[in-house]
Amino acid sequence: MANLKITDLNQLFTEADQVDQAIFAEQRSNVLLITGEHYANRGAKFLNSARDQKDGASEQKLRLTKNHIQRIVKTYVNNILTYAPGVTILPKNETEMQDIKAAELHNAVLMDIKDRHQSKKKVRQWCESFVGIGEVAVKVFWDPMAGEFKGYPQAQDALTGAMEFNEDGTPKETEIPQFSGDFVFEQIYGFNLFRPKSAKDMDTAEWIGLRKMASLDELLIRVGEDAEKKKMLQEGQDETYIVFDGSQGGYSEAKGQVMLREFYFRPGPKYPKGYFYITTPHGILWEGELPFGIFPIAFAGFEDITTTPRCRSIVKTCRPYQAEINRAASKIAEHQITLGDDKLIYQAGAKLTNGSILPGVRGIQTTGAAPTILQGRDGSQYLEYLKSQIAEMYQAAMLEEDMAVKADGQMDPYAMLFKSIRQKKRFAVPAGRFEQFLVDVYTITLDLARHYLPDDAVIYAVGRREQVNIAEFKNSSKLCYQIKLEPQSEDGESLMGKQIMLNHILQYIGPQLAQSNPEQVGMIIQNMPFANMKEALSDLTVDYENVKNDILALDRGEFPVPNPTDNHAYYIKRLTNRIKQADFRYLPMPVKQNYLKKLEAHEQIEVEQLQKIKQAQSELIPVGGAMIAAEMYVENKEDPGKPPKRVRIPYQALDWLLKMLETQGAPLHKLEAMQLCAQGQMAQMFLSGPQQAA
Repeated sequence: MANLKITDLNQLFTEADQVDQAIFAEQRSNVLLITGEHYANRGAKFLNSARDQKDGASEQKLRLTKNHIQRIVKTYVNNILTYAPGVTILPKNETEMQDIKAAELHNAVLMDIKDRHQSKKKVRQWCESFVGIGEVAVKVFWDPMAGEFKGYPQAQDALTGAMEFNEDGTPKETEIPQFSGDFVFEQIYGFNLFRPKSAKDMDTAEWIGLRKMASLDELLIRVGEDAEKKKMLQEGQDETYIVFDGSQGGYSEAKGQVMLREFYFRPGPKYPKGYFYITTPHGILWEGELPFGIFPIAFAGFEDITTTPRCRSIVKTCRPYQAEINRAASKIAEHQITLGDDKLIYQAGAKLTNGSILPGVRGIQTTGAAPTILQGRDGSQYLEYLKSQIAEMYQAAMLEEDMAVKADGQMDPYAMLFKSIRQKKRFAVPAGRFEQFLVDVYTITLDLARHYLPDDAVIYAVGRREQVNIAEFKNSSKLCYQIKLEPQSEDGESLMGKQIMLNHILQYIGPQLAQSNPEQVGMIIQNMPFANMKEALSDLTVDYENVKNDILALDRGEFPVPNPTDNHAYYIKRLTNRIKQADFRYLPMPVKQNYLKKLEAHEQIEVEQLQKIKQAQSELIPVGGAMIAAEMYVENKEDPGKPPKRVRIPYQALDWLLKMLETQGAPLHKLEAMQLCAQGQMAQMFLSGPQQAA
């Protein structure tokens, strides 16, 4: 492994900064255009003096801004956030119980991280940079000095490592604060992101770097007592940096801060686990292998530029139209100021005096030729050109349909879904890029969460009922092998389409499922976007959750003891299906034995319950009541030569029989739904029960 020196890193930074100077300048100007700063020389005094002058000069005096670029950028952001706002986690193999549970646990952890870090706000900011600047990048890392403050750790002797105490016997604390740690999602603007000079693609570049300003005081706390690192920071404390400031419409000076340069090398032949450098222009502050070999930067671009890994924004397309719109609007205003008022032209020597004033009439007297009225100009000769440029600008940005007024009224749900799908096509490319960016960000987040999140934080995210499955989360293999992250559209049209489909499913097969498998009905209702009431439906899915947790425990080598109150018929069904799966034979022998042992235990308990029902039924049958004929014929025992005679049964006996059938109907119905092999085993147990008892 070849470690680089500060001179090598400074050389890499200089080359990377020079190769993308034009892109950096364009991205900074994009920020100014979006905020309305369309001219290099700004100043209200100049515009006010131009408006106040009575005589206009030949050159243009006004420079107005009709900021349509901001509206176009906001429209793109709104559409992308509507069609691609989130990520969902699905099992890599939908038939594997471990993959299903891993996906559920990771999804719960991710939802908790999103809630704590205001993900909606962050996603909106990322999307604004993606559309406006043309590039978005986020560095995801675990910061041990973030999160809740825990106090100051006890000081230790530097040589012996023994704990130090004050003179009064109390523990001596260090000056470095201790925090619980938390994730940090650091956004990197495109003009602060640099890459190798020879890179052709940002996703495969050997390394990606970033520059940022950091507070000197905070850095001094982080370096602690390291004198050499403090020297590196103090060497640059008197330097003044010129920093781009979008709120000021240009650049501003920054003192008391330090310019940091960070280099992140991807895992590869040179650095098998990746490597990072965090430096100042004067030295290396921190370096080392990437934690757990996870590359921390996710990147996405709005529109590719051929032969370069950098990307451009929609602002590049709109820039020339915006310049013409501003010029035409400024010319209209200039004509209104210089030629706007009507003028009265009369010959030299003629004299104008006030005439008589009547109600509503003002008269003017003149001597000589009658004066001529020259009407003022409002710049309307530029208006059609201005409108054509605006319309062409929205056409070039593919937003002419969004600008059209939408008609209100009732619409068929399927027609509305089809219309929304057609509208999404126009944003398929940028939305797809941003979707993949979100997938990359949350993949990095979950990779780090499996290593850094403590058990109590995982329990808080997944719930105490899933405490037994923390090992499934912590011991999950690489995410790409066990779960997969997919873009999830949560707009109203998509949710409504999902609701309509589930309604149709319940309408046609709901009654049958409710009788044979109520747990499945509960799962369908839980997946409804507008009826996701997990607590209200917990009774329908309690058996499913219990069996799933027990199967996961069996796969881990544990043996969950059967409970007499379990739904044994459902357990038998699910365990039998698990034993039939193709991968069961590859499990360790103790695990397979636990499966068979648990299945036999549930079968035995189910048989015992059926035997109790049979014993309860072994009582005298009542024979009172009227004799009722039944559709059944038996042999005539009095005269075997005669034809079989029709059976006549007492009414009380038939009533008793119906009640007994109702009593044992539910167990029999469950037995009929089981696999034939399980029915055979239980039948044998059932028949052998009385003999064993005897």
